[in-house]
Amino acid sequence: MTGWSFFFILIGVSALTAQLFRIVDAIERPARRPSHRAAAR
Repeated sequence: MTGWSFFFILIGVSALTAQLFRIVDAIERPARRPSHRAAAR
């Protein structure tokens, strides 16, 4: 494995991890909103 291939694999893994965190955040966000509204009342 050359340095360039390792570099591109690292960028690909980091991009997939970022997408995974965005998906998890989108799933958790609707569950969080009602609790904030209930606490604000």
